[in-house]
Amino acid sequence: MNFLRLIYYLLVINFKDFGFIFWTIGYPLVLVTIFMATTSNLAGDDLEEIKVGAAEDSEYFEALKQVEFITVNEMTVSEARTSLSEENITGYINKDGTLIVEENGFEASILESVINQIQQTYTLGIPPENFNFDVDFIETNEMETEPQVVMYYSTVAMISLYTVFTSMELISSMRPNLSTMGARFSASPFSKTKYILASSIAGLFLGLLSNGLVIGYLMIFNDSVLFNHLPATLGIIVAGNIAGLGLGFIIGLTPRVNINVKSIVPVVFIVGLAFLAGLMGPGVRTVVNRELPFINQINPLAHVTDTIYRVNLMDNFDSYWTTIAFLIGITVVSFFITLIALRRKQYDHI
Repeated sequence: MNFLRLIYYLLVINFKDFGFIFWTIGYPLVLVTIFMATTSNLAGDDLEEIKVGAAEDSEYFEALKQVEFITVNEMTVSEARTSLSEENITGYINKDGTLIVEENGFEASILESVINQIQQTYTLGIPPENFNFDVDFIETNEMETEPQVVMYYSTVAMISLYTVFTSMELISSMRPNLSTMGARFSASPFSKTKYILASSIAGLFLGLLSNGLVIGYLMIFNDSVLFNHLPATLGIIVAGNIAGLGLGFIIGLTPRVNINVKSIVPVVFIVGLAFLAGLMGPGVRTVVNRELPFINQINPLAHVTDTIYRVNLMDNFDSYWTTIAFLIGITVVSFFITLIALRRKQYDHI
C-alpha cells in the first residue's frame, strides 16, 4: 500500500472516532475555557493609579506624593467621606496616619501597605520625604508570574503528550495475543516499520492539530499575550508530541493487558505529570521543586512548561535545545525498544 495513502486512511479512521476527537480536541478547548472563566479575576494587569485623600497639612501628603502609582489631594474629612461614597478616591489618611476606606479591595490593601511602610520609616527615624519608594532592596531569582499563565502553558504541554494514546493503541493493535487484528497483522508480510512510521506521522499530525487549535484559541480569546515567540513555541511542542509517541510505544508493549485497561495508564500518567508541572497552579510545583526536585527534572511536561515559559515571557533560550534533545531522546530510545520487542516475536498460542 502507498505510504501516503496509508497515512490518509489512518487519519480518516481517527476522525471518524467521536471519542478520539472529543478527548484530543474538544476536551482541551473546554479545559482552557474553564481556566479563562475561573481565573479572569487573577489577571495581573499593570497597577492602575490609586486616588487618595489626605488631611490638610499632613506629613503623609508629601510622602504619598513620591509614590508613582498614587495621586494624593488634600481635603477635609467631610470632603473625603463624600468622595469615598462616590468612589472618587480609594481611601483617606488622617493626620495621625489612620486610613479610612469605604470598602475593602485590592487597591485598599495596596494603600494600607504603603501607609504601613511610611509609618515604619518614622519608627526608624527616617523622614518619609527622604525615603525612596522606587528602590527595590531585594533581588530575587524566582520566576514570578500570574498563576493562570503557568496553567495555560501546562495545559499546552499536557496536550502535546496526547500522542501517547495514538501510539499506545497502535502497538496494542499489532500484538497478536491482544487482538484479532494483531494476529492478522503478525501473519501478514506487511512491514512493521512502515506501519509504525505511518501511524506515528498520522498521530503527530492529530496532536499538532490539537495543540494548534488550543494555541489559536488562547491567542484569540485570552487577554494576555502568551506566545511572544510562536515559532520557537511550536518547535518545543513538536518535540513534545514526538516524545508522547515514544511513551505510548512503551505502554503499548505491556503484555496481556486489554486496550481499555491500558488507556487508564496514560490518563493517570499524563494528568499526574501535568499536575506536578503546574496544571493546577504554581503552588504544587513550588512544593515539589523544593521537597523532591528530581521529580520534575525527569518530568517531560515540566521541561516543556518551563521552556515555553522562559522562551515567551523571559526571552531566554538557554535550555531550549537541551529540552528538545531530552524529548527526542525519549522517542528514539522508545522506538528502538519497540522494534526489538516486536521483531520476530513468537507465541505458543494466540
